[in-house]
Amino acid sequence: MKLAQLIRITQRQSVLGVLILLTAGLFLIWLSMLLGLSNEQAWILTLASGGMFFLTLGLLIAYWRGWEPARYITVVLATLVTGAVTQEPFVTQVPSLTLFTPPALALILAGPEWVLGCAAALYLILLARASGQGVYADPATFAIWLIAVGGMVVGRLVTNTAQRAAEEQAHRAEAERARAEQQAQELAEANQLLEQQLDQQNKLLDLVTTLETPAVALADGVLFAPIIGHIDTRRAQTLTARLLEEASTQRARHVILDVTGVTTMDTAVARALLGTVQSLRLLGCEVTLSGISAHVAMSLIHLGVNLDDVRTVRSPQEALARHLTSIVGRTPNN
Repeated sequence: MKLAQLIRITQRQSVLGVLILLTAGLFLIWLSMLLGLSNEQAWILTLASGGMFFLTLGLLIAYWRGWEPARYITVVLATLVTGAVTQEPFVTQVPSLTLFTPPALALILAGPEWVLGCAAALYLILLARASGQGVYADPATFAIWLIAVGGMVVGRLVTNTAQRAAEEQAHRAEAERARAEQQAQELAEANQLLEQQLDQQNKLLDLVTTLETPAVALADGVLFAPIIGHIDTRRAQTLTARLLEEASTQRARHVILDVTGVTTMDTAVARALLGTVQSLRLLGCEVTLSGISAHVAMSLIHLGVNLDDVRTVRSPQEALARHLTSIVGRTPNN
C-alpha cells in the first residue's frame, strides 16, 4: 500500500476515534444524569446532554459516510458548549482545564488555524461571561493560555509539514516506481525485438550458408558443390559439415568440388580443401576437384601443397563424364 494512502487512512482513523470517544463520553454523561434525576434543573441538563449525544452521534455517522464538514462542526459545537456550560468558580475565580478541550479536539479534527480560532473564541466567551473581570483578565493566565495554545499550533504545523514531506516523498517514490516499470517494459520489448532480429539473422545466415555452398545432385549418387569466394576457417568448417550431411542424406558415392570461383589459394585454403576431401572419403565418397585455374595451380606448387591423392579435372562436365564412363565400364555385359 502506498505511503500517502497510509497517511490518509491514519488521519481518518484518528478523527473517527476522537468522534467515537466523544460520542461515548456524552452518552455516559447523559446516562448518569438519567439515573440521578432529582429536580427540574437536572431535567434541563439531562435533555441538553442527550441532545448533544444525539447530535455528536449524527456527526459521527455523517463523517463515517464521507461528509468532511462534520469534524469542523464538532469543533464549533465543542467550543460553544464548553463556553456555555462552564460554571463557577471556573468563570471568574479559577482557570478551567476545559479551556484546552476544544483546542485539543481541533488539533486532531481540524487544522492549526482552527486550534487558534476555537481557543480564542472560548477564551473570549469566558471573559465575556465574567464581564471582562476575573481570572481570564489576568495577564499571567493569558500568558499561560497563549503558551499552551501556541505550542499546539506549532506542533500541528510541524505535523502538517512532516505529512506533506512524506506525501511528496511517496509521490516521488511512486513516480520512480512507474518509471522503473516503464523502463522494464521498454527493456523487455527491446529484448523481445532483439531476439526476433537475432532469429531473423540466424535464418539469414543459414540461408547464406546454404546459398554460398550449394550441393546439387547431378546424377544418381553424384553431388556437385561449387565453391565461390574466399574460404576461411569458419566457412571451411561449415562447408565440410554441409557436404558431409548432404552426402550422408543423399547416399552420394561421388562428390565433385568445383573451385573455379576460388580466386586466391593459400596454405589455409588448401588445407581446408584437403580436410573436406578427407572427411568425405571417410564416408566412402570419391572426391574430384574441378576448375583449378593456372594461377591457382602455380600457387599450390609454390606452397608445396601435394594433391597427388586427389583426382582433378578441368571442369565438372569432365568429372561427370568420367564418373559415367566408370559406371558403364563396371556394368557386366549381357
